[in-house]
Amino acid sequence: MLRGFSMLVSLFSALIWLSSCQFFVDGRDESLLVVSAADWAELHQFKEEQRQAKLEANKPQALPGSETISFSNVSDAYLAGCRTLGIVEVHHYGSYDEALILMRNQAHQLAASVIVPLDIYQDQTVRVDDAGRLNFVKGRMLRCPQKPA
Repeated sequence: MLRGFSMLVSLFSALIWLSSCQFFVDGRDESLLVVSAADWAELHQFKEEQRQAKLEANKPQALPGSETISFSNVSDAYLAGCRTLGIVEVHHYGSYDEALILMRNQAHQLAASVIVPLDIYQDQTVRVDDAGRLNFVKGRMLRCPQKPA
């Protein structure tokens, strides 16, 4: 009886031990490529150069005439007889100057002459470059009457 019980306990513990094993099944069909650290660094450098080139190619460009759009406060603008065209928000990952270029471009497309800033936010996290920095600019677009020459 004791021998049968010890056999049952050892069988049960072997079953528990085997069932607790974990197996990793890799479902990929292609083979893995092993590269040296130098090749990996070269690939990383190439990818970083591609990312920088893409960022440079997609930098916002100022529309001709958008540089004449000025910023003002709401009191001065309404005293000058300006009327509201609407409110524009710009969310841009990049530099603050690029966000202002986008804001002025939008104002130029609306034929606005003055922007009254309503809200400005810039991510202050320490970064290597401005590519990942969030800039938020919200402004009221106003069209002012032409001044006599």
